[in-house]
Amino acid sequence: MPDSTSYELYKAYVNNVREFITTEQELRRTINIGLKKNKYGAVERLTKLYALLYSTFSEANFMKMILTPYGFNQDFVDQIIKQDNIKDRWYKCIDLGFCVYQTKWKPKKSSEIPNKIQELKRIVDRYVVSPSIIRNKIAHGQIAEALNSKQEKLNPDLTQELNDLNQVKIFIWFQVQERLTEIIEDLIESPNKVHVNLYHTKIQNLTTYIKKTSNWDICSKMNTPSMKKRKPPTI
Repeated sequence: MPDSTSYELYKAYVNNVREFITTEQELRRTINIGLKKNKYGAVERLTKLYALLYSTFSEANFMKMILTPYGFNQDFVDQIIKQDNIKDRWYKCIDLGFCVYQTKWKPKKSSEIPNKIQELKRIVDRYVVSPSIIRNKIAHGQIAEALNSKQEKLNPDLTQELNDLNQVKIFIWFQVQERLTEIIEDLIESPNKVHVNLYHTKIQNLTTYIKKTSNWDICSKMNTPSMKKRKPPTI
């Protein structure tokens, strides 16, 4: 487990994550009100803040996960934190997580661990790394028009991604993130063979959720019972 001094940091991140979850609920509620009232300009701007909120939540949730008691030792925590970027930190976390797993339980097949690692990394790429690129653009003042990495030219592809953001997509990011970190926490703690017994169920539930929500968008959101009662557009 991490050093005793890290426990205070863990508790701090627990509080931070709790605040992020409350803020997410409040911001999502505000966006829903804007949708009901057809205030699409306000919804678009709030949605970009929602995307920024997701990535900051993701960072706090990640730190809470790697500092969880009875999980990684401090050396592993230090190895993860010193990685250069979000992708490398998540990848290192997954790799070291399976190192912990192998010290406790022997896999039945040699392909089991490599397959699990690739499975989780693909989810990280889509639901953590890609959103972080959008977050960086917004955090660096590019809320409407994105620039390239050197900030010397416009980046129309990323600008389009900014324009394509919607509340439904970001809500799914939050849900996937929570399920993903729960799986990794099982992996590094694994009390009473929790990871061995529950991994396949949890990863199946996660992949089922991803598949089920793949066609969710604002149109389907507006057709839900809670959203149908909305004010007519102002002319």
